[in-house]
Amino acid sequence: MGRVQSYILGGLGLIPFVLIVVSCFLSPPDKEIYSLLIYIYVAYAAIISSFLGGIQWGLIISHAEKVYSTFFPLVVSVLPSLIAWASLLTIQNLKISLIIVTASYVVSILHDCYLHYREKITSSWFILMRLILSISVILLTSTLYIFV
Repeated sequence: MGRVQSYILGGLGLIPFVLIVVSCFLSPPDKEIYSLLIYIYVAYAAIISSFLGGIQWGLIISHAEKVYSTFFPLVVSVLPSLIAWASLLTIQNLKISLIIVTASYVVSILHDCYLHYREKITSSWFILMRLILSISVILLTSTLYIFV
C-alpha cells in the first residue's frame, strides 16, 4: 500500500536536485551564479535529509515491539538532520557543505539498510526506492563539486 505514490513522490522530490545540477551546466561560467545555485541545492538537500530522518523515526516508533532496542536506532535516525544542519552552518565554504550534506545521505541510507536487513521493519520495495533515490542524490551532489 502506498508503493506507487511513494515512487511518484520520491521521483518528484528528485526534480529540484536535477534542475539545479542541469542549471549549473547550462549557466554561463560565473562563480556567483554557481554559488547561489549550490546554496539553494544544499538548503533543499538539508530539508530532504531531515525528512528522511523523520521517516526513520516513524518507522522505528511504529515497529517498537519488533525492534530489540529502540534507543540506538532512534538516535541514528536523528543524525541525518543534525549532519544536514551542519552543512548549512558551513555554507561559507560550499565544498565542505556539499561533503557534509552528502554524509547525511550516506548515514541515512546505511540506517535504512540496517532497519530493513537487520530489524526487518521495511518492505523490499521501500529499501529499493530509498537506495535508488539516495544514490541518485549522492551522485548529483558529487557532480556539483566541479562547480565549486
